[in-house]
Amino acid sequence: MPSQARPRRRTLGSSSLEVCEVCLGTMTMGSMTADEGDCHEILSKYVELGGDFLDCAEMYPVPVQEKWVGRSEEIIGTWLAGRSDRDRLVIATKAAPSEADLTRAQILRACDASLKRLQTTHIDLYQIHWPERWVPKWGESQYVAAKAEAGAHTLEGFDAVVSTMGELLSSGKIKHWGLSNETTFGVCMFVEASRRLGVAPPISIQNDFSLCFRTFESELAEACAPAHCNVSLLAYGVLNGGALSGKYLDGSASPGARFNFVQQLDMGGFQGRYKGEQSNAAIREYAALAQSIGVQPAALAQAWAYSREYMGAVIIGATSVAQLEANWAAAKLELSADTLAKIDEIHVRHRNPNLTD
Repeated sequence: MPSQARPRRRTLGSSSLEVCEVCLGTMTMGSMTADEGDCHEILSKYVELGGDFLDCAEMYPVPVQEKWVGRSEEIIGTWLAGRSDRDRLVIATKAAPSEADLTRAQILRACDASLKRLQTTHIDLYQIHWPERWVPKWGESQYVAAKAEAGAHTLEGFDAVVSTMGELLSSGKIKHWGLSNETTFGVCMFVEASRRLGVAPPISIQNDFSLCFRTFESELAEACAPAHCNVSLLAYGVLNGGALSGKYLDGSASPGARFNFVQQLDMGGFQGRYKGEQSNAAIREYAALAQSIGVQPAALAQAWAYSREYMGAVIIGATSVAQLEANWAAAKLELSADTLAKIDEIHVRHRNPNLTD
């Protein structure tokens, strides 16, 4: 049985911002968890357990439907309004760009709207949800120049974003800023622009990362290392949309589980990269390894993510208090060197099976 260790606190990037390494993601609040009271119960239990780091986005919940947009922030806002501990919480949210230059006006407008929905005077970590320029994402890995050139993005766009973040920092509306679904090139360009313009640099990058998608470990890990750009990874998708729990392989997934839920919405292709046969083959081996050491497959996947030296926080989701408690417990697992080696052996056999190109 793996030894126990407590969830740790980690400092993000070059900042002094310290967070619990277990970050509660809220992208299902308002959709899969539709009842506001149930969402508030999950949020309160997370804080009771010792958490302080919440992640949201202006477009949440997902999958995106017009009737839901902004609902997750609104739910956090009504919860915050009934509490007196706002200053001990770290609230992160994101602005969603189009694939063209992200303008100052767009960012300022999005930030003000998020502040209103969240019912707060400031956002602790404000992130660009994905690059405004075309980049490979959602399981893609290959840069396609023709797609990039078809967009309206210019290199001056990096300066525009950094300048606007500087304006928001100076106003006190945000305390720090970060990136999401970004590339090595993008990280380096934003950090360099920050240096030139005298703006505090991005402190985090929220990217897809799991046993089935370890692409961060190459160039991005080098760029984000403390000795270089010093940008901490906030990992989403650590459970592959829940697939790494094994519940979709053995038929134990409930009707309300993510992929069953989206099927009911006639959106069965949502996050398809997480559930292809190549990924399922890897998941079977990881599940067998978990069984051999006496832990749940989901716990193995999360514990491995926490073991990564470049990890700032692992973003967990929860549609119930029971699921939250199970995911929280995974942060207490410390995997042995032998188990970590076996994970790498499986990775060699099934390297990044979520890739779609």
